[in-house]
Amino acid sequence: MNMHSYRDLKEKVIDNGYCIGCGACVSAGDVKGMNKLDSYGMYKPSFDELDSPVSDVCPFFTSRTESQLGEMLFSGFDNIRRNEFIGYYLETYVGYVREDDFRKYGSSGGFVTWILSRLLEAGLIDAVIHVKPSGKKDILFEYGISSNLEELRKGAKSRYYPVEFSEVLDKVRKSKKKYAFVGVPCFVKAMRLLCLNDKEIADRVTLTVGLVCGHLKSSRFSEMLAWQKGVKPEDLRGIDFRWKYPSGPASEYGIEISGEKNGEMVTITEKASDFYGYNWGYGFFKYKACDYCDDVVSETADVSVGDAWLPQYVSDSSGTNVIIVRSPVIKKIIDQGIKEKALKLDVLDPEEIVKSQGGGFRHRRELLAYRLALLEMEGKWYPPKRVEANPNGISKRYKKITVLRMQLREKSHIAFEKALRADDFEVFKTEMKPLLHEYDRLYRKSLASRVLSKAKRTLKKLIKR
Repeated sequence: MNMHSYRDLKEKVIDNGYCIGCGACVSAGDVKGMNKLDSYGMYKPSFDELDSPVSDVCPFFTSRTESQLGEMLFSGFDNIRRNEFIGYYLETYVGYVREDDFRKYGSSGGFVTWILSRLLEAGLIDAVIHVKPSGKKDILFEYGISSNLEELRKGAKSRYYPVEFSEVLDKVRKSKKKYAFVGVPCFVKAMRLLCLNDKEIADRVTLTVGLVCGHLKSSRFSEMLAWQKGVKPEDLRGIDFRWKYPSGPASEYGIEISGEKNGEMVTITEKASDFYGYNWGYGFFKYKACDYCDDVVSETADVSVGDAWLPQYVSDSSGTNVIIVRSPVIKKIIDQGIKEKALKLDVLDPEEIVKSQGGGFRHRRELLAYRLALLEMEGKWYPPKRVEANPNGISKRYKKITVLRMQLREKSHIAFEKALRADDFEVFKTEMKPLLHEYDRLYRKSLASRVLSKAKRTLKKLIKR
């Protein structure tokens, strides 16, 4: 246990907007519990005694970096290597699941559900802690427990939605089972910190599966998507963020919305690109904490899984995974899956893994350095990071774009509240319009500049030949 109190945690992390709502502090017994979703559609902890001590479990308060945790967890394995961007790894792959219909029902190549099912079959775990549809009216998704393939499938696909795991860990504590945990980078880090501080949890959560992450969304993101198609926030009952079309590139997926419209239950499926505000670069309804994260690929997970956003793979509408393996246990199962032809995997150079998430790494390296510099200039606290503050590492245009993205993030929360009070989605669009106009103008200029620079480099190479 460290020497910090809940007052420190509240003033630095919660009051400054760095809480990700994971529930680790609740699971550690540091705070009373998790409040319901707030007006921004986010979880926040509740508390009693400000002066009570807190454990070192908050992923945005701890001084333990992902690199330090990775060294502790993985550096002792035979044949382990390390890459500056993806952390420790035994092997890196690209491909998909051939077996059954895992690929069909996953967001991408189907690997997450497949590896979890194999871990269950092998008796290496008894159950899985992962995000599933809640079946509740007030929240769409929550952490739950699955112990067979049928239950696992309910948790397949990406969920751009707020969740917390303190409630499900209460059930885990009462059992004697072995579990695998699935989460985005900060949630996996929180679970690792919990395991270091709590032997009971460490004895039960024995494996982790990390998801490559762009950023986490509040519940308002789902509501925004549904509302513009005629399903009001209170009438939304379900959403599939990654509905696969049978043809076309993997990047051109759809969104499927289920809910009540004009008194009738409806299901609406349209291309993601046809939805206002879906552009990931806008950062609508993003958590502030996500702007101060430097882990793209879940460096503390036993295996990390993401989308292969690379030209040679993105044309396959069925989806393709990039996979980073750190645990010998997972590596052995993969080797067997390849041998059985259950998996179609090729070894992929780590640098290609980095390229597949190029935008994410740029955001959490060069652009993060600038965001940290802005805070330092204002004398404000920020979470301990491996990236050093640097006000000069990016162009003037990208400095403006970075600031606009932060403004879009914050404005989206405020504007949506205003739209809800007015019961009019158009209010949201009107409020966002000035910032969006400026962002799009600058981004188009930046994109054109990058294309021109690339063309000049290519021409120089051709001339040299």
